[in-house]
Amino acid sequence: MGFAENVKAELDFQDIQIKELSSKTGISKNTLDKYLFGKKVQPGVENAVKIAQALGVSVEYLTLGDSEKGDHRFLLPSEYKNIVDQYRRLNGFNRKTVDDVLHSLASRQVP
Repeated sequence: MGFAENVKAELDFQDIQIKELSSKTGISKNTLDKYLFGKKVQPGVENAVKIAQALGVSVEYLTLGDSEKGDHRFLLPSEYKNIVDQYRRLNGFNRKTVDDVLHSLASRQVP
């Protein structure tokens, strides 16, 4: 698979809409549509990095793909991968709840 197919697969996996990716990256929806549905339109390095960072994957993964996504999917230590996967499955309300709880716990920690 190529860049467009890998980005589309990742958007589907994470249940993210193109307009949300546009908001996260600052890349217009029109430009993202060209990357994903245009005829062989490839992003420049800067936009490829923005897309990868917004999706929490490496540029290498989006460019080359990997049949075993677990090895290259997230740029996080392995102990966090399960937490990230679970968080991404939550709806917006539950994500906000988790964010609020984490913020509360972090603010109560003693240095």
